Amino acid sequence: MKKHILYIVLCPFVLLLAGCEKAYIPSTEKQPPVLTGFSPKEGEIGTEITITGDNLQRVDTVLIGGTAAAIAYRVSAQKLIAKVVSGNKTGVIRIANVTGSAISQEPFTVHYAVPSIKEYPTEGTVNAEVVVEGENLHFIDQVLVAGLPAVIIAQRKQELVFKVPYSDEESKVSLRFTYFDGAATQSIGAEGNSFTVLKEKPQVTLCPASLTKYEPALLQGGHLKLIERMMVGTQPVEIKLQSDEEILFDMPTNYFGGNMTGDLKGIYYGTKEIVLAENFQVIADPNEPRYYTYKNVLLSAREAYGGNEEPFFDAETGTVISSCDAADNIPVIDFLLYDQAGYVQFYGPHNSDNTIKNFKCAGKTIDPQDGSWRLFYDDEAGIVTCFRVLKPEVEAEKAIIDAYEAGTIVELNDAFFAEVSDPQSKAPRVYRSSADQGYSNSHFSLDSYPYGWIKNFTTGKNGIIKVTGMPKDAVNGRIPEVTFDIIWSK
Repeated sequence: MKKHILYIVLCPFVLLLAGCEKAYIPSTEKQPPVLTGFSPKEGEIGTEITITGDNLQRVDTVLIGGTAAAIAYRVSAQKLIAKVVSGNKTGVIRIANVTGSAISQEPFTVHYAVPSIKEYPTEGTVNAEVVVEGENLHFIDQVLVAGLPAVIIAQRKQELVFKVPYSDEESKVSLRFTYFDGAATQSIGAEGNSFTVLKEKPQVTLCPASLTKYEPALLQGGHLKLIERMMVGTQPVEIKLQSDEEILFDMPTNYFGGNMTGDLKGIYYGTKEIVLAENFQVIADPNEPRYYTYKNVLLSAREAYGGNEEPFFDAETGTVISSCDAADNIPVIDFLLYDQAGYVQFYGPHNSDNTIKNFKCAGKTIDPQDGSWRLFYDDEAGIVTCFRVLKPEVEAEKAIIDAYEAGTIVELNDAFFAEVSDPQSKAPRVYRSSADQGYSNSHFSLDSYPYGWIKNFTTGKNGIIKVTGMPKDAVNGRIPEVTFDIIWSK
């Protein structure tokens, strides 16, 4: 079927865009794949097979001999590169997408070889890397230490590197290497229990007796990188910096339990526990504000319309992030600002796939389309932040506004917002006046509706925003900036 280009007139009252612009929307109707040939006709694990045909760009399954192979590259609609993996058997190649499948006329022959190891290692330290030399080691599927799978770090024909897993066994354990021979899973290894798992333990040479919140304490010793987490009693402790010799730690910002005493403990190897200090004291102010406060924040959208490309905001730290720095700070961005005709617009990350591509760094788009930004705006994996404009004419919402202005809010938890429905707006606009053309009650205005509840559903954090200004007039029909005050839960 031919692809068609559809021309649609987009008007402001339909898609909320100023002016009428012509958009070009290509048809994305999916069609079943067509397989016309493949090359080479035989190979072993790791062999790349070039598959030719049509409608190959959306193929999501490749089977060789009835078992799944890897899709290495979707080159084009006419070319697909698959890779032979362990478990593939000699047989026809079948490709498929959601609408159908196609099968090759001739089979692909898979060759297997038996791996051999020159000398079996006899010991290894937990989490250390062990190098094994031999032949046909790329056929090995799994390394088992005491029956536990080890992570394979690197693998080539004559060398394999694995990381030693933790084992509770104190005596020698078995070391086995499994592989597929074309019909079933086989294994090789030294006879009996021949491998010793060496287990280092954290060592403490200096530990403080107390900690004042926001004044990080320093733990010193050896093998401290083994410590995966710390706690006082049952209260988690935040590890801020960590090396083999030192750990800098503090109480989490959302700890509001006041002073407490308990054993300071470290957890290593998943479940092992070491007491770092007995009767450790925590000193914390139970009356400290349970939210951050940031005043007169300026977000500025695209440079082409009078902004300076600093549109991203981390509400946890109050940091404004530029377009050039955004890609390195994706996990901490809570929302952003985008310019529109006659107004500006806040965006939750998960709703910004059509806006991100318009921001630039040094004249180039900041969206590399390489997958990293999917963690920002993807419908399922992205950061979900939504807004709710608070209306003083609604009693429950007015109570929130009054508490904000009076400074009587104790904590911005879900209970505080219990009488108000969750934020649902993904991209509210900001108008100078609620009387402006195009305004609706789901948007902010400087005169009547400057307050809003913001919720990052990904992190569970809440905030209250008060929009305070739009410093610049429109540039080429676009408003580029907004200022606001905000409080955000710790």
